[in-house]
Amino acid sequence: MIRTFLAAGALALIAAAPTGAYAQKSEDKPKAAAAEEQDPVVARVGGRGLRQSDVVRAYSRLPAQFQQVPISVLYTQIVQQLVDGELLAEAGRADKLQESEDVKQQVAEFEKVALQRAYMDQIVDAELSEEKIRETYDNTIAKTEGPLQVRASHILVESEQEAKEILKALEKDGDFAKLARERSTGPSGPRGGDLGYFARSQMVEPFSDAAFALEPGTVGPDPVKTEFGWHVIKVVDKRRQPPPTFEESRAGIEEQLTRDIIAAHMTKLRADAKIEMFNIDGSPIEDAPKK
Repeated sequence: MIRTFLAAGALALIAAAPTGAYAQKSEDKPKAAAAEEQDPVVARVGGRGLRQSDVVRAYSRLPAQFQQVPISVLYTQIVQQLVDGELLAEAGRADKLQESEDVKQQVAEFEKVALQRAYMDQIVDAELSEEKIRETYDNTIAKTEGPLQVRASHILVESEQEAKEILKALEKDGDFAKLARERSTGPSGPRGGDLGYFARSQMVEPFSDAAFALEPGTVGPDPVKTEFGWHVIKVVDKRRQPPPTFEESRAGIEEQLTRDIIAAHMTKLRADAKIEMFNIDGSPIEDAPKK
């Protein structure tokens, strides 16, 4: 895993340009000391300091599979890659590559992407409030009615004859849970056959069809055959699946509201801008809307 990190993560780390501190003037030393206490220097390359925050930022920009590994495990490799990044940047400056048109164009592109992200973060932070998230949940998800669920118990046996014998025993006031513990071969046997609540799609078709056709408190009149064996089924309860909780829904709501906020702002920006579009060869697009 670590070797893969060294190869696949190197570019991501080098691209995570640090905000490293430089050598401070004497009058700035008290401020520098306070900053270092909050965000300690983890390495120095010449006079440039790489800080703890640079490591955290670089870690956050790694591919998702690498973020499954604790930052403490990758710490040394991250710092080494950040140091390499500083060395490469210094070597490029020494060769005056920052004056090349290619580098200037890339810097401009990086700046544009940073501005796009900063602007989107700004409008989302301003409009995505806790109240709006809660209101969206209350007005939508909290009021939804989930699919029908059944809570059932069953006794699973190998033959139809044995299943019919169990049905006869139940007709004589047999205890369903007791018979399940004694005779069921299924994993729910020790629990008295209890399967909990389930939706129709969660069970094989012959079983689910039979269970959903029964009323709560009743036992199916006939054994049901599936690939697992023969089932005697008792339905305990029926209900509508409760909606997801607020915490379960929060991430999805935030994602949707974020998309809505950005889309609304993009609509306004487009409305206020003069936009012209052309074919790939630069020729006019017929009937293209112009403003």
